[in-house]
Amino acid sequence: MMKRLCLPLFVLAVTAAPARCEPGAKPGAALKEDPAATKLLADARAARAEWVNFPGFKADVTVNLDGRVSKGSVTVSDKGDVAVKLDGDEEAAKWAKGQLSSVVGHRLSDGPGGTPTPCAFPADDAHHPLGRTVQVLNDEFHSSYRIRDRQVIVVNRTGREARFTITVLENRLDDDKKFLPVSYVVNYWDAKTDALKSSDAFHQTWTRVGKFDLPDAVDLVRATPGKLEARSIRLSNHHLLTK
Repeated sequence: MMKRLCLPLFVLAVTAAPARCEPGAKPGAALKEDPAATKLLADARAARAEWVNFPGFKADVTVNLDGRVSKGSVTVSDKGDVAVKLDGDEEAAKWAKGQLSSVVGHRLSDGPGGTPTPCAFPADDAHHPLGRTVQVLNDEFHSSYRIRDRQVIVVNRTGREARFTITVLENRLDDDKKFLPVSYVVNYWDAKTDALKSSDAFHQTWTRVGKFDLPDAVDLVRATPGKLEARSIRLSNHHLLTK
């Protein structure tokens, strides 16, 4: 089964564009699958914390948009559908739903096994501080990763209008010795001019409920030309749903 593709908010509508390689990488046309590269990505994916037999959950939620605070509730179904109800703030509810949908989508399990994603090593950079580059072959978003210590540290994807890079600053091990994201940065560039459009710094915390690590808090600081924004989501009183 193919792994679920989860993209940051505002990139979901990006259409495919010609591949871009990092400096020193081989041209995409010359790349052939390397079983070692395929295994490196598969092992990193297997090391991530996932929700297996997830029943869904409900929690109270507080959303803060640059000091504008709204309270309400969030319900996540066993399929990962997110519903956010706030006290009259539609903008805050829409933003929180998008962020939590991304968080949930990255944790849902696709089930055991599946077909590995064919990959190659586009460059000889095994000692890079962010990890070795792995290029996904035949991918519409021309995805590449940097992998270090069984962790996906960098994600690169490209579209016609924009490209982005996710750089993980910190993961932590949960009770099952699987990795959960704590701190990461998402940078967006204009695909034509390479101008930096925005930089989003995220911090996440988690709470253990039963055998599941559920989102506890999401903090975002966004920098755009001439502007800095801060937003947050706080969840409390988590309750797993019963099937």
